[in-house]
Amino acid sequence: MSDTFRLGVIFTHPTQHHGPLWKKLSEQSGLSLKVLYLSDENQGGGDRDLGSRSQAWDVDLLCGYEYEYLKDLSGKVPSQQRKSVISPGLISRITQENFDAIFMQSFVNYSYRLTALLCKLRGIPLIMQNDATIMSDGRYSRSRRIAMSILYPWMLNLADYWLSCGDHNEIHLRHYGVSDEKIVRGCHPVDGERFEQSITQNQDEIRQIHKELSWDADTIIYGFAGKYIERKNPFEFIEAITKAHESDPRIRGVMIGGGDLDAEINQRIAALNGEVVNLGFVNQAKIPLYYAAMDVFVVTSWIDPHPLVVSEAMVSGTPPILSDRCGNWGYSDTVRHRYNGLVYPYGNAVALADAMLEMADLENRRRYSEHSKEVFYGQDLYCEVNAFLEVIERIKRNDYETSYGVKSSGLQSSNTVLVKSP
Repeated sequence: MSDTFRLGVIFTHPTQHHGPLWKKLSEQSGLSLKVLYLSDENQGGGDRDLGSRSQAWDVDLLCGYEYEYLKDLSGKVPSQQRKSVISPGLISRITQENFDAIFMQSFVNYSYRLTALLCKLRGIPLIMQNDATIMSDGRYSRSRRIAMSILYPWMLNLADYWLSCGDHNEIHLRHYGVSDEKIVRGCHPVDGERFEQSITQNQDEIRQIHKELSWDADTIIYGFAGKYIERKNPFEFIEAITKAHESDPRIRGVMIGGGDLDAEINQRIAALNGEVVNLGFVNQAKIPLYYAAMDVFVVTSWIDPHPLVVSEAMVSGTPPILSDRCGNWGYSDTVRHRYNGLVYPYGNAVALADAMLEMADLENRRRYSEHSKEVFYGQDLYCEVNAFLEVIERIKRNDYETSYGVKSSGLQSSNTVLVKSP
């Protein structure tokens, strides 16, 4: 192994969350990174699940790191990620001459499965990360869960290392037989620096957004942001806002997003008296300002392994209320009940309305907002970069031991832990 560790990343498409991570990793001394994308989704058009009003992301997802778009069997770069996509270029690129390790997220598409096969055949360490939880597995049929109990221990252990992203994710990995020695705690990355900068530079616009969304100076804005699809459970948000508003007329709901349920949502809120408004799609450059204009952020999903909108709201200073079917609550996870937010039982709109009423108290919101920022900064890009550096050092130690036949417990790490400057 050369002095420079060569990390290859196989990824479905450029995203607003991982682009900054690849850039930050590329800045590390002794590390060379290249991303092989399987499609250019989010570049030429928007997320198809966000509906017809969605647009291509308006922030740069490709600066600061080396990348390549791979062609599929038709000889073209796919414009959308697909399960069936096969990128034959992986065969020539995933070699020991090119990479010392490969990172990918899951086995969800055929190209990922080809990647795992190539790594095993060619002796290249495979690093993986996903956001799966036992709760999210509950959506599957009994027969599928039986098949998973047989196949998953074998599949998940094809990876040499796992970067976990939270408490429930680690439970999932252990449940399917991944040993603790293979697990390094990381997180799902959110570019907090971009959010901070945007919010700091646009305080007047944030105040204007808040004013436009409010009835008056006393209005308390509860936000929902995401895809308008069944598993996101948007109608529970609308129902709970309506109930909470009956007890506290200051409470108002604001929805941001789009998708299959857009028309039904508009029909439902048209029957109300303005308690809920649907803003539709808001692109990446402006979304931090809308989070900052909210007083409380709400996620009502009945399946949502690790919704990153929660972290985005938290770094914006907006405390969360979270369904217990989401996978990012726990003692050391993103949302810690009654420390930086509230967790309510999914399907219980009355309990959600009660949580909203509790958040209507200004002191509660201030305390949870302060704690939310504190928790976020333990789970930002630097947390994920450090997890990668830890895995890379383990791979280098293993290579040293294999090459020289000695234990390397005294071998010094060439990478230092990153700490964000105050």
